[in-house]
Amino acid sequence: MAMISPFRGLHYNTQQIRNLGDVITPPYDVISKEDAKRYLARSPYNFAHVDLPHNEHEDYTNASVLLAKWRQHGILKQDPGSNYYLYRQTFRMNDKLHRRDTLMCAVELHDFSEGIIRPHENTYGKYKADRLQILRQTKCNLSQVFAMVKDPNGVLATSYAKWEYQTPLLNGKTEDGIDHTVWAIEAAKAKEIPEFFKNEPIYIVDGHHRYESALMYARETGALGHPENPAAHTLFAIANVFDPALIVLPTHRRLRDSNLANVDRQTIEKRFDLTSMTYDELKSFVETTHPAPQFALYFKGDLFLCRPKSWISEQEALGKSVAKLSVIWSDYKLLQDLCGVTEENRSEKISYEKDLAALWEKRKESSLIIFHAAPSILDVTNVADEKRFMPQKSTFFYPKLGAGLILRNLAG
Repeated sequence: MAMISPFRGLHYNTQQIRNLGDVITPPYDVISKEDAKRYLARSPYNFAHVDLPHNEHEDYTNASVLLAKWRQHGILKQDPGSNYYLYRQTFRMNDKLHRRDTLMCAVELHDFSEGIIRPHENTYGKYKADRLQILRQTKCNLSQVFAMVKDPNGVLATSYAKWEYQTPLLNGKTEDGIDHTVWAIEAAKAKEIPEFFKNEPIYIVDGHHRYESALMYARETGALGHPENPAAHTLFAIANVFDPALIVLPTHRRLRDSNLANVDRQTIEKRFDLTSMTYDELKSFVETTHPAPQFALYFKGDLFLCRPKSWISEQEALGKSVAKLSVIWSDYKLLQDLCGVTEENRSEKISYEKDLAALWEKRKESSLIIFHAAPSILDVTNVADEKRFMPQKSTFFYPKLGAGLILRNLAG
């Protein structure tokens, strides 16, 4: 189904940049204003200087100029031949060492309706416009779309085993303790890789806006449907759905100051079964994947396990894969229908938080908090297969991919 191809990677020159951790960043859309200042100050060659907007009306002319200067002065170098790239992140979580591999490659662009590239989230115009503008100016895929493919038999891992003991192209550790290693895989010696993808759809994990911006760029340049044109493809990093190191974390919701005068326990119990729970039970709850939709609700001083009453009867209307998602019931049936949270005011009314203990400490200044357990990876693929969508902030895959490791130049 999917057509992937190697490319000539553009990357930092390790003869000029000794510490990769000084220059790579997380994806642009998870960098706070405070973190942006820190990255910009860390090095004049930090990738944030290229990838982040520096003012409200950024047109990214400076990003294009910087990339050209960095290439001219040998800060960036382009590989002489076409490669696939094996990108490994080694990290600790819950006192366990994890190793997650992704394949960096160019993927031919297709409209989502074709079912070859499958999303699980909606996208929004202003973010697509931002990434389209930087693509127009730089003519470069600056960071990869994070995706996954179903590889239950480990076909890709078998191929990677031939390369992982060779000298890496890039290696560095970022301040969060994550080790980033990249190997170049010679295309002519890995013909089994593109063959595997010919029978598989690709599921987007993160980077829906980057993908759609690349699709818009391919349309406006006339490249779409012409695979010989570099703009008919975009840069991906693809993991295995069944990799145990492909970790998805829950994202909790805290309702900021809001008028809940018309919402009481009786109102909530018309739609949900409420069972009192303790904080110790909450800690166990958020670390477990649950087969039926349920979430923990802190409401006006009390903590409950909250289960929707009608989720089975609504499977046909919502879609079977969507009806079992806890975030559908928390975000739409509780926050939207009962608390007045809409798509328009969501960013003002809701804060999204991942640290359970820190959020629990805020309970006395909060009227309503929703605690989620982590969704299953297969929840994501099932929703995408049904051509349905999850609400915003339904998933948080950890760790994020590094931005600035391998760039893909569309201008040759």
